[in-house]
Amino acid sequence: MSEKVVLPKFNLPGTETSPWVKVLIGGGAALALATLILGGALWHQHSQQIAAEEKAKAEAAAKVAEAQAAADEAKAKAAEAKAKLEAAKVAAAASKKSGSAPAKAEGADSATAVAAKDDHKKSSSHHHSSSHASSSHGKVVAAKSGGESPKPSAATKKKNDDAIDKLLAQFK
Repeated sequence: MSEKVVLPKFNLPGTETSPWVKVLIGGGAALALATLILGGALWHQHSQQIAAEEKAKAEAAAKVAEAQAAADEAKAKAAEAKAKLEAAKVAAAASKKSGSAPAKAEGADSATAVAAKDDHKKSSSHHHSSSHASSSHGKVVAAKSGGESPKPSAATKKKNDDAIDKLLAQFK
């Protein structure tokens, strides 16, 4: 019994992985990796798009708030100018009762100057609304003439039309 027994080595066909199976597993792994990379890129782009939309909404809200503040400021200035004009009218009426004609003319001129100054500020800050300038300009003329609302003459209408035509020509 001193002889050693040598067993033969057998290679069974089912114990080793086929090279085609290895290629198939490698291809699946590559496909999974590519899908993860593409998904990550799409998620990143989507998050940037949402951030840009939020930024645009915030900018639009800021512009709306700024425009609202400017409108409120213009309303406050208009109310202040109206109050000054009313004060000037009261002063003119008081001076009229006392019989002082130079004081009446001086009060009307100062009210006209204040209203014209406020009118200029309004028209320069609101380029798109010409109705503010024309309506307050009528008040200035009314203060000069003693409270009567003036009717625009043909020359004034022509001048306004020329100004509008110049503005329209600039945009063409």
